[in-house]
Amino acid sequence: MILCLTLLTLQVPAAPAARVDWPVFLARHDLMWDRLPTRWGESAFIGNGRLGATIDAQGGVLGWTINRTDFVHDQSRFPIGRVVVKTTGTMQGGDARLTLWDAEASGTVTTDRGEVRWRSFTAAQPSVIVVVLEARGGERDVDLDWAPAEARPPRKVARKEAFLPSDLHPPPTVTRLRAEITSVQSFIGGGAHAESIKRASGGVFYISIGQGRTDREALTEARAATSDAARLGVARLERAHRQWWHAYYPASFLTFPDARLEAYYWIQIYKLGSAMRAAGPILDLNGPWFNATPWPAIWWNLNIQLTYSPLFRANRLDLAESLFSNLDRNRQALIDNVPERLRGGAAAIGRSSGPDLVRPVDLATAQSDAAHEMGDLPWTMYYYWLHYRYQMDDRILRERVYPLLKLAIGNYLAYVERGDDGRWHLPPTHSPELATVPDANYDLALLRWGLETLIGGAQRLGLDEPLLSRWRDVLANLTPFPTDSAGLMVGRGRPWQQSHRHYSHLLAIYPLRLITPDRSDQRALIETSLANWERDISLFRGYSFTGGAALHALLGHGDVALTRLNQYLDAPRYMEPNTFYAEAGPVIETPLSAAASIQELFLQDWGGALRVFPAVPSAWADAAFDRLRADGAFLVSGVRRDGRTAWVRIESIAGEPCRLIVPDWETAVVRAHTGPAPRVTRDSAGALVIGLRRGASVVLAPDATSSLPDVRPVALPPGRNPFPILKDGLRATQP
Repeated sequence: MILCLTLLTLQVPAAPAARVDWPVFLARHDLMWDRLPTRWGESAFIGNGRLGATIDAQGGVLGWTINRTDFVHDQSRFPIGRVVVKTTGTMQGGDARLTLWDAEASGTVTTDRGEVRWRSFTAAQPSVIVVVLEARGGERDVDLDWAPAEARPPRKVARKEAFLPSDLHPPPTVTRLRAEITSVQSFIGGGAHAESIKRASGGVFYISIGQGRTDREALTEARAATSDAARLGVARLERAHRQWWHAYYPASFLTFPDARLEAYYWIQIYKLGSAMRAAGPILDLNGPWFNATPWPAIWWNLNIQLTYSPLFRANRLDLAESLFSNLDRNRQALIDNVPERLRGGAAAIGRSSGPDLVRPVDLATAQSDAAHEMGDLPWTMYYYWLHYRYQMDDRILRERVYPLLKLAIGNYLAYVERGDDGRWHLPPTHSPELATVPDANYDLALLRWGLETLIGGAQRLGLDEPLLSRWRDVLANLTPFPTDSAGLMVGRGRPWQQSHRHYSHLLAIYPLRLITPDRSDQRALIETSLANWERDISLFRGYSFTGGAALHALLGHGDVALTRLNQYLDAPRYMEPNTFYAEAGPVIETPLSAAASIQELFLQDWGGALRVFPAVPSAWADAAFDRLRADGAFLVSGVRRDGRTAWVRIESIAGEPCRLIVPDWETAVVRAHTGPAPRVTRDSAGALVIGLRRGASVVLAPDATSSLPDVRPVALPPGRNPFPILKDGLRATQP
């Protein structure tokens, strides 16, 4: 039965609004230290999407370990060096604070002569780190100095491998003058980076890193940035810096009554703004906060995907351009990564690469698991597809997503084989970190998703696509996902054997959602597969727990999802006090994937419907979000009060069809709207079908008379701000 929900004609309260005092709200999540941090995992961190620093005290001296994400030599990141504070006296202690709202670190260094107050931020234009030092008491002539890093390949350093002659780059040339320190590091085979530390009046310093083909180019770039900064002055740089950040945060809002997780979420939002910018480089495993690592590159078999996963729901699509614009610019490199015989219709990328995206893949001659890895570009394309679907600009689909996805799936189609059963099968490919097997579920999921997406994309664009009949044939006759009594197998002939950190065999469930819990048989398959994957969580790493949280959220298991997130945060082996994360080396994607998993508790979009508060933990009686973005280009807001959804607002950016499911509503009424009055019906599946034109919005509630509370920060219990958490008992105090 189709029931029309009529608009109210009686007097109703004003539509709810978002009322967030952003400086006050974010201050409750500032990181604060009552002693100076002493290493990378405790440090304060700042950045502008390209240039950045971790700030800590090492060897009794406060310093800024600086780096630049896009400086790469021989496909590898390199350490740059450290700017250190020179004091008259010996350091005795100090404190620090990272103010999220202003994206600024500050603090005090106490010495046996007096104290030095400091503050620092990373300006974007020009790209410089600003440091302001103020000496007090017996401290005089406080200054900065430079300690360059040794230029050696980090992967070889981490693995303790012998250096080749080509690895023994010369020491840097450091020049110390009254007004400026410069440092130039050249590399065997060409290329250089250079640093400029310029002194200005009032204890102000400007720091920049330049790069180039030659020493001169690199130094010219670095000095141009610090000279421009000195000409503009601190006040103007600070004003532009804060203007960007104060516009950045309110793009979306999320609040809930869990002090640790809420703080963690907002620190990740800060981290994203510090590590990515639309015109910047791809965010690799280190970003602007390089630390000793065996992984000094971009990894494409989970890391890059999880790194970018929280941006779309968080309504920060501009930052995602740092990945997708680089895919566009380097499309030819992706094509050249496949054998020459396939370059007319295929593209790929191997397990890891530098920013040029050069990493060949040839299944016909593959000699290692890594060389059998086919799904890295298709999985990345899933997020490029979200980038399109969350704004519904068909130019993005026509000119960018569709052509590259066609090439990525074309690489699979070059290898599919018709079996004796009449089905299309994949030869042995590698399910990341698990096994190389035929009909790997990882690759079958990506191939199925890619074919469905290409067929739908061609139809939407009205294309006369010559490959359409082949796509339909392969999709219709593609072998089913291999399963057994334990659920999804790794692939044909390879059952799931034991718990493992990677969930590549479950990709059809999450994030692709080809297998969904709205059908009883598929729900049973998800539950069985998930239970077997989680059988021994002692084998998990951080992203296993965040992935598990998202999988349980898909099932509506909010309490279990919360348990998985807390298990992740409770893992001191990997979790760093400042929310950084490291296994054998830094891996930035895991904390960011936790933010994406938190979003899954509040809003999901699959099965053609928006799902509001689909997996809220039972302990969270009150929660709210504002302007989270969803598939179909909708901005969704909602408030949960006393354990029930009080209202939902949907704003349509593109006028796409809208279906809504609110699990705890049996009825719904329209309480307010902008634009033409929307027609709201309920379909046979129980979803609300809402007719919203482009630019229109509607507020729905479960009844006609209940209050519509504004979106406000949820009250947290009094106590200490939970980050950073250090082993010596340090906690941040409530602001």
